[in-house]
Amino acid sequence: MNDRDRSVFVRRLIKWHDEDKHRQIISAIEALGGDGLDYEISSYYARALNNLNRYQEALDTLLPLEREGSADGKWYFRVGYSLYHLGREAEAAEYFRKAIDYGDDAADTRTMLELSLGDAEQRRRGREVYHPELYTADELDCLEDHILRYFGAFHNVFHELSSPDIHVDIAVIEPTKEHNYYTLITMGMGAHRMNVPPELGALERAELLISLPPDWNLEEDALADEKWYWPLQWLKILARLPIMEDTYLGWGHTLSNEGSIAENTELEGILLLYPGAFHERASVCEIPGGQINFYQLVPIYREEMEFKINNSVEHLLEFLDNSMLEHVDIARRNVCKGWDQFSLKKFNLI
Repeated sequence: MNDRDRSVFVRRLIKWHDEDKHRQIISAIEALGGDGLDYEISSYYARALNNLNRYQEALDTLLPLEREGSADGKWYFRVGYSLYHLGREAEAAEYFRKAIDYGDDAADTRTMLELSLGDAEQRRRGREVYHPELYTADELDCLEDHILRYFGAFHNVFHELSSPDIHVDIAVIEPTKEHNYYTLITMGMGAHRMNVPPELGALERAELLISLPPDWNLEEDALADEKWYWPLQWLKILARLPIMEDTYLGWGHTLSNEGSIAENTELEGILLLYPGAFHERASVCEIPGGQINFYQLVPIYREEMEFKINNSVEHLLEFLDNSMLEHVDIARRNVCKGWDQFSLKKFNLI
C-alpha cells in the first residue's frame, strides 16, 4: 500500500470509528493481511476489538506493540481498557496511570483509573466485581429523549441492583388518555451489540417494551406474585438472551415458555413486533453512529405460535387485530384454536 492509499485507508478507519462501525474496521484491516499492518493500523484494529467487547483479542494485538507504544498514552489506555474488562483491574490501573503520564490525561482515562482502583480494592477484599456493558452518556441521552418523545414521560424506574453483563433498568410510563395502559421499557439491553448476520448490522442493538392494562398492579408488594411480575421477568430474560445464547432478537421472533407464562392465563409464549400503537418513528432511536430498535412483547397462545412457525408471522397477524396487539389481555381469544384445520382451510390445502 503506497502512502496515498494508506492515508485514504486511515481516514476511512477514523470515519468508521466515529460512526461506530467497528466491524467494518476489523474486516477492512483483516483484508489487508500482512500488507501495511503497521503500529498505527494495528492500534486501530485493537481499538475496534475493544469496542466490540473482544478484549482478549485486543490485548493479544496490543502487547506485541509494546516497543512502539512505550511512549504513546493511547497505547497504555487501550491495554488498560482490555485488562480492566478482563477482570485484571490492578494491572489496568498501572496502565491508566502510565497513559496519563504519557499525555492521555482525558476525563475518560481518569474515570477508568478510578474504576480500576476501586474494583481492584473490592476484589482484594473478596467481593464480587462486575463490569456490565453500558451506554455512553451521549447514547443514554438519546435513548431517554427518544422514550420521552415517542412513548411518554416516565417518573418511575425499576432499577436493577445486580448487573453482571448489562444494566437493565425498566422505565414505567403511566396510562394516558391516548394510551390507556402502562408501558414498560427496558433501558440497557442495547448497550450490547447482538450477534446479527452481517446484512442485518443495523439491527444489532435493541430495547424491549410491553404494555399492560391500567389496572395492572405494579406495587412492590404485588410484584412478589408471579401473576403481576411476569412481564418484568420476561423483559429481563429476553434482554439477556442474546448475550447468553450469542444470538439476536428481532421482529417476528417467537419464544416459548413451555407452559403458561402465569397461573392465571393460558398464554404460553412471546411474539416480538414493532410498537404499532405508537408513532411510526417510535421503533427506531438514532444514536451516534447507529440506532436502537424497539420491539414489543406480545403474549400468544401455543396454537398461535405453532401456526406462525408453520406458516408465517405475517399470516398470523391477519387474525390478530389491533386490540389484541396494543396491550396485554391475559384472557383474550385464542385466534388459532384448533390450528391444524384452521391452517389448512385458510390456505386452501384441503
